[in-house]
Amino acid sequence: MTDKTKTCLSVLFFASMFILPLVGLAIGWIGWDFRTGAIVALITFAVLFLLAGILLATVKELSWIAVDLPFLFGFIYSILPDFLPGPVDDTVVFVAGALLTFALWLRKQPETPKWIVFPLLASSLYTLVGSFIPGPVDELLVTAIGTGTAIYGASRQLRSGSESQSRKDVIEGEFKGQE
Repeated sequence: MTDKTKTCLSVLFFASMFILPLVGLAIGWIGWDFRTGAIVALITFAVLFLLAGILLATVKELSWIAVDLPFLFGFIYSILPDFLPGPVDDTVVFVAGALLTFALWLRKQPETPKWIVFPLLASSLYTLVGSFIPGPVDELLVTAIGTGTAIYGASRQLRSGSESQSRKDVIEGEFKGQE
């Protein structure tokens, strides 16, 4: 199976996570009771998420779109109306998508600093505690974490890029001077 086919199938599985659990809930509820329908819906959701993640994990040449898919679908799930009351399901899906994206990102770009996972998890957990923090304080906190991480990461990237460029110039200059 080609990488493009795997990526397209993972998109199909991620998109199906929003529809098929509702179908499973309806069938279980109509055929038996609500509890059975809810269990069928949760199992369907988990299986589709795992299948999509496994397909993305087996892609050999990852594109940036393939890397970002789990995070994007986790984000979309968290902003849609709640299937289950409370923020727990949103948090679990968002964190799982963020961690899968982080793992794929590390595979695509191994030199990515590992500390990035901490602000990523902190912003993911916002879906759990954000509703308990009053007023604009929670949005300000998440914006500060995200902005600080972006500025720090960009400054490290610029610094390492300029250092590698200066090293490249020095090495080229040394070889040119010896000829």
